[in-house]
Amino acid sequence: MRELRNMKGYTTREVSKLTHISKSYIEELERGTKANPSLHKVVSIARVLGIKVDELT
Repeated sequence: MRELRNMKGYTTREVSKLTHISKSYIEELERGTKANPSLHKVVSIARVLGIKVDELT
């Protein structure tokens, strides 16, 4: 996810604001310390990054 976010030129703060998901949660997902995010969160992140949901898995 970090690589995709960086390719789009977004900071974790920007993704957080656009998805309404906390910055710390985004960072935990990127580090792999947070597992099994809800489908709603995955869809929100994928939408902001302009990718399909399965590209995040």
